[in-house]
Amino acid sequence: MEKYLLFTTGGGTSDPLNWSKDEAALYPVSKFNGVRPNGPRGLTLYFEGGSTVKLGIKNGFHTKIMTAIGTAIGTSSSSVIAIADVDGGRFINSNIYSVTIS
Repeated sequence: MEKYLLFTTGGGTSDPLNWSKDEAALYPVSKFNGVRPNGPRGLTLYFEGGSTVKLGIKNGFHTKIMTAIGTAIGTSSSSVIAIADVDGGRFINSNIYSVTIS
């Protein structure tokens, strides 16, 4: 069973009838290429095809968040893993505060 990683930016709650590709994304775990820090308050997740998701995080929590993502991918029985669902208020780690999808 394929697992998927869910990301939303919070923009869908402002106008739920006009969601765009920059406000929500669901990526298969099989297309996940890795994650890297992008400064003291950010992580970038990379996917096949050049898509990226940037997470705004609290300073210094890079390792804890990367570990939480890896653990969820490896152990979750759910087919959809909410990494950072700002619209739904669900986060893989409480130290994530924003999402940018590109």
